[in-house]
Amino acid sequence: MLLLMVISGCSVKKNTAGSRFYHAFTTRYNVYFNGNEAYKEGLMAIETGNKDNYLEMFPLYPIENKKTVGLGSGNFDRAIEKAQKAIKVHSIKKKPDRKVGKKSAKEKRWLAQKEYNPFLHNAWMLMGKAQYNKGQFLEAASTFSYITRLYDTNPQVMSEAKIWLSQCYSQMDWFYDADDVLSKLNNDTLPSKLLPAYSAAYGSYLLRQKRYKEAIPYLKTIIKNEKRKKQKAREYYLLGQVYQELGDNSNAYAAFGKVAAQNPPYEMEFNARIKQTEVLPVSDARRTIKKLHGMARSSKNKEYLEQVYYAIGNVYISLKDTTQAIKQYEKGAKESTRNGLEKGVLLLRLGDLYWNRLDYVKAQTAYKEAIGLVNKEYPGYEKLNKRSEVLDELVKYVVNVQLQDSLQHLASLSDAERRNAVDKIIQEVKRKEEAERKEAELQELMLKREEAMDGQPQRNTQPVQKAINTGDKSWYFYNQQLVTQGKSDFQRKWGRRKLEDNWRRRNKTVISNNEIAETNYNEETKSDTTRITEKGKGGLQDTLVTDNKNPEFYLQQIPLTEKAMQESNDILSDGLFNMGLIYKDKLEDYPAAQRTFSRLYTQFPQFGQLDVAYYNLYLMNLRLNKVSETAFYKEKLMKEFPQSKYSMTVGDPDYAYNMTHGKHLEDSLYAETYAAYQQGNFTKVKNNYETARTKYAMGQHMPKFMFLNAIGQLQSGEQKEFMASLKEIVEKYPKNEITDLAANIVKGLQEGRLLAKGSTSFGSIWERRKSQIGEGIAAADTMLPKFTAERNTPFIFILAYEEGKVNENLLLYEMARYNFSNFIVKNFDLSFVKEQGIGMLQVKEFTNFDEAYYYIRLLYKDKEMAKKLSGMRAVIISKQNYDLLSKYYSFDDYQEFYQKNFSGIPELNIKGYTLDEPVFEENNNTEEEQE
Repeated sequence: MLLLMVISGCSVKKNTAGSRFYHAFTTRYNVYFNGNEAYKEGLMAIETGNKDNYLEMFPLYPIENKKTVGLGSGNFDRAIEKAQKAIKVHSIKKKPDRKVGKKSAKEKRWLAQKEYNPFLHNAWMLMGKAQYNKGQFLEAASTFSYITRLYDTNPQVMSEAKIWLSQCYSQMDWFYDADDVLSKLNNDTLPSKLLPAYSAAYGSYLLRQKRYKEAIPYLKTIIKNEKRKKQKAREYYLLGQVYQELGDNSNAYAAFGKVAAQNPPYEMEFNARIKQTEVLPVSDARRTIKKLHGMARSSKNKEYLEQVYYAIGNVYISLKDTTQAIKQYEKGAKESTRNGLEKGVLLLRLGDLYWNRLDYVKAQTAYKEAIGLVNKEYPGYEKLNKRSEVLDELVKYVVNVQLQDSLQHLASLSDAERRNAVDKIIQEVKRKEEAERKEAELQELMLKREEAMDGQPQRNTQPVQKAINTGDKSWYFYNQQLVTQGKSDFQRKWGRRKLEDNWRRRNKTVISNNEIAETNYNEETKSDTTRITEKGKGGLQDTLVTDNKNPEFYLQQIPLTEKAMQESNDILSDGLFNMGLIYKDKLEDYPAAQRTFSRLYTQFPQFGQLDVAYYNLYLMNLRLNKVSETAFYKEKLMKEFPQSKYSMTVGDPDYAYNMTHGKHLEDSLYAETYAAYQQGNFTKVKNNYETARTKYAMGQHMPKFMFLNAIGQLQSGEQKEFMASLKEIVEKYPKNEITDLAANIVKGLQEGRLLAKGSTSFGSIWERRKSQIGEGIAAADTMLPKFTAERNTPFIFILAYEEGKVNENLLLYEMARYNFSNFIVKNFDLSFVKEQGIGMLQVKEFTNFDEAYYYIRLLYKDKEMAKKLSGMRAVIISKQNYDLLSKYYSFDDYQEFYQKNFSGIPELNIKGYTLDEPVFEENNNTEEEQE
């Protein structure tokens, strides 16, 4: 009984000196201690597992590295769990018994507290910091925001929470909010022990905004107060990068030099020394190159050779010696053993140099390998990807043209000369195969030696392409880098192959005569020429030579008959035509395009699309203001192809004016047409469409003109014409923005939907039903499953809005903050769903209708939240009804059902404990005592 009396005297429902001491002591040395130990283990996991990218600006702290997020998450989860337990079990919110008499200001502040456990703020801070280091910045921001309100009478706790809150805002790139929090922290009243943390927060805020010059003083303060040597080395490296970015090479050199003094991992020390070579003055370039070559000879740097040669190449670039730079980059790519991001960046720079030299074949080779090594976050990735796609398309035509030129040249030689040329090719093939065999044997020998040294059993292992560590742990088909690497490896081994049965077989003549009848330019070049030769010899051979060391393997590909030569010319002319278009439109290399098109019409005057070639030559010369050349190609086009649409376009008397002002004129006409559509003036819509079809047939708004005219046809009851117009849009403009809408309407009509005669509008998004049924099919309503009015079933609360008109990140933050502030025990799942132009934030799930209804009452009773959520539809719906809404009904349909079945329910008299017993029970008790 005595023990029970002692324990009851320490209840959180009592606020005495004894209860406060008991709960503070228990919190500190029991729950909090275990959680804090888990938190420290999580921090150690981040520090140990973090891998920085030395080619990019370091983040200030490892958690800012996206690939580090998730390390130590189990430890942080445990820390969060312990903190929540401490808050739930040891929180004292009851006011102490009040003494009669006048109270001092200090006593008043103490009585104004919202939390009386003197140690519990540590548990709150632990929870927020664990969420932050777990990468849950939004949840951490909610926690720290709540702490600032809960401990608004404790300046030190509130200031520390605000510093962490600003860190969360910075990580989410909410820079306005971060600046607002930091600027309100008065440095004069800020406790001295928090100054380093304030400097870290402000420095991080400035660095993320790339305000490097302003960040330097804060970064120096951070370094001065840093105790961990590895982190201090990172910060010196970052300081060197900042100075280098600002062009202050002397300070950058000094900062990189201080990295080694912190005894960091060798990789960081090595990269710091490489960085030092980048900031030396040009006058020391030769000395730098000599130093780098010394590093390349060191066995310690064997793993980092691509970086060494990359640095040497960069020095040559500073000396404007591009030839030597290319040589060093190529050597670095060849000597690389890691196949990582460093090699990808080197290949990217090498590809850029080839690109600038207009050597597109070598550029494509470099880019193709680089794209599998550089991740999407790399600053040059978008340009790399675009160039690689264009060059992949171009190079297949370049290779075809080069091969056909070579084969035709061999065809023009005597038999003895051809034999001699083929023998040289075979000797080169044998030499390469022998070199590859020796390299494979060397790799296998090295592997066996490594296994013997490690005490592992020896294995018969064939040399394989080394896998590339991308750092991305996602599933293979979601990992773009691994997919690209696999594609590159496949093409390196098999060439470009069509997706079809028996794709491994280079010669398909033994499979089907029909397959050989078609020329597939996407296949490996040798198979194209093999088919040409076979056809040229007047029939399919029963057996073809496939040994690449047999002279007949090469001789059988040479076009020696008239038919084979014609097919070779077809490949050649097609390649030249497509090369010219790519040079002009995608590479904007007009000299190369002009040379290619000129060769095309000179060598192949009967080519079927010469009018296109002439038109493009005309446009290029017109753009370059070459008057005589422009007139020459205009005359050739109109003389040789008088009926071509390009001749008619060029022959238009207003052509020059339309070329200069056509876009603005078309824009104006479209704006006028759209205004007429809104007013229902479809006669004007049709007339303007006819004008656009005549004058701006190749304009960018043509599909939109067609769509507005189609709606006019629907308004007039011409449903067949309406359908035909939509199909024409889909067929002619598959990539236009209006095509999706046209295609969906066509699909709906084909699925049996009906169109209302005279309709000119597609209705409000809230009236739209889903694809399983069509609007206007009233008869089908009787066959549809019905909404249920069942209340004792799981419910969802939905905030619905027109997609694109709500800041979803802000909405998620506000709802998460509200839930966290009001429901500590109850956890809600927040998720976004988008359907047919409607965005939905779903809050789930509630046990029944009563809980969901009580939640929405509390939410909209908060005036601040009600204001923020204005303009959005608030919907309470059961899971069963939501399934029906998703499949068959519109939001207006459900709203009508809700009004009939739920709006008449009397005001519910339920208690808060249905959602969150501890919080509401304590709040109610407090109110009773105050009364």
